[in-house]
Amino acid sequence: MSSVEFPELVVHNIRGMRFYEAPDGNKYPSITTVLSKQPGKQEGLQKWRERIGEEQARLVSGKAARRGTAFHNICEDYLNGVEDITHHKDKNFLAYCMFGEMKSHLDEKIDKVVLQEQTMYSPKYQVAGRCDFIGVYNNTLAVVDFKTTTTPKKEEWIEDHFIQCTAYASMFEEHTGEAIENIVIMMVAEDGQVQIFEKKTSDYFSKLAMTMDNFYNNLDVDALVA
Repeated sequence: MSSVEFPELVVHNIRGMRFYEAPDGNKYPSITTVLSKQPGKQEGLQKWRERIGEEQARLVSGKAARRGTAFHNICEDYLNGVEDITHHKDKNFLAYCMFGEMKSHLDEKIDKVVLQEQTMYSPKYQVAGRCDFIGVYNNTLAVVDFKTTTTPKKEEWIEDHFIQCTAYASMFEEHTGEAIENIVIMMVAEDGQVQIFEKKTSDYFSKLAMTMDNFYNNLDVDALVA
């Protein structure tokens, strides 16, 4: 299994979009930015904001962002072997409780950490991002993404997550020469329900390519100039 080091990439905010600067100077958009710019995404988000009100939307979005960040931090510490993670309890009690529901699944499924919270980039797809986790999951190398949600999700609602993980798999292979065939979404809802979605990267490479084509076809080239 590869032990190649990945460089930490410089982040740029360009016209409200996150870009990562590769060692060769090229700036690649974040895969999360790309997915958020897909046709219909902004319109749907705006309709949601109008329906519940701008102030309520900010509160809900802020709560979800804090919960997700805290949950990721707890998972990272735990998988890195930090013995005492109870300090996270005071920082975000909800995220700590949600981690408690996920913990047994991490213990059962994850055997080895290869990398966590690492920036990577793909010249092939001209995209970059920060990957949650790559490691041995169920005895096989996989990209794993940890997600929190207010309520459980249907699989057809989260195709973006599979595309995102496939992008990370490509970034890893381009840098190391080592292919990753498996992607996993480990999701926990506020009611404690855990959902685990396991997919194959081969089913999503064409969708990743189409997503990137749509992004660049609709991108003002001036936006690439910081």
